[in-house]
Amino acid sequence: MRLARLAADRWNRFWFEPGPAAALGICRVLFFGTLLLWQLPHDFWPWGAYSSVFWMPIWLFDTFHVPALSAPAIAAMQAIWKAALFFAAIGLFTRPAMAIAFVLGTYLMGLPHNFGQTQHFDTLVVFACGALAISRAADAVSADAWIASRRHPSSGPPPDDGEYTWPIRFVWVAMAMIFCAAGISKLRHSGLDWIFSDNLALLLQRQQYHISDGEPWTNWGLWVAQHPWVARSMAASSVTIETLFPLALFSRRARWIFVPAGLLFLVGIRALMGPTFEQFMLCYVFWIPWASVLSRGRAYFGSTQRRVDTPAAEGAASALS
Repeated sequence: MRLARLAADRWNRFWFEPGPAAALGICRVLFFGTLLLWQLPHDFWPWGAYSSVFWMPIWLFDTFHVPALSAPAIAAMQAIWKAALFFAAIGLFTRPAMAIAFVLGTYLMGLPHNFGQTQHFDTLVVFACGALAISRAADAVSADAWIASRRHPSSGPPPDDGEYTWPIRFVWVAMAMIFCAAGISKLRHSGLDWIFSDNLALLLQRQQYHISDGEPWTNWGLWVAQHPWVARSMAASSVTIETLFPLALFSRRARWIFVPAGLLFLVGIRALMGPTFEQFMLCYVFWIPWASVLSRGRAYFGSTQRRVDTPAAEGAASALS
């Protein structure tokens, strides 16, 4: 019973440790803001012009009987979606804006999957949108919160609460599961041969033939492929980072290692192989310890203000004397 109670306490502390509303608000601003900037030049309406012969609905679309819409309908939907992303970022009408961004974003970002184009970079974005849509992410750092403070000047900022922690931790867990599943899949299907064979070298060479959804930033992958020990070291690093990434959920020291390593890993994939993980990387804003950043910022500006006020107070006292 004691062990069960201890496990339950740690479980609840992980999800609902009191946190500042401003931390979740900053995550909302950066996440929806950068997602809007990334999606502005992208158009989804061409998917509505394909023949129904190519429509192969994935589980979500098939189970809920979600239809393939026409190109004009998709164009209107994406306009509403991008407007919702804007309102969610600035925090105006935040709750409905986040709900609309989640529902329409799930449809739009899910469209390519129904035509056989499997993508790995937008699943986490959908999960993050869903978590924010049902959270209290508008309680701070939002136009709604500013309007409420003007109406009720004596209300003050909301106290720290677990409601501002669980959405951030949800993104942590989702990202850790995605990384870990990728590492386990490599070991399950290929074993240690994924590391000690020429597998990665061949993948790096193949990606130079324009088969990815994005072109590699550099041709350095060819140099890596020509040096087996470099390719195998990179393969070992990728499997290690992916498989052990969940340690970042439980250890601060591991967090300082695996979170930056995971980000560099995604940048390396983009630079050497081409697959675009920019949307996935947007979710790294949830790993920044905003509570510590805010507290240190307040301490710094508070000490600066005291240094400014002290000479003024001494000068006033001298003048009176």
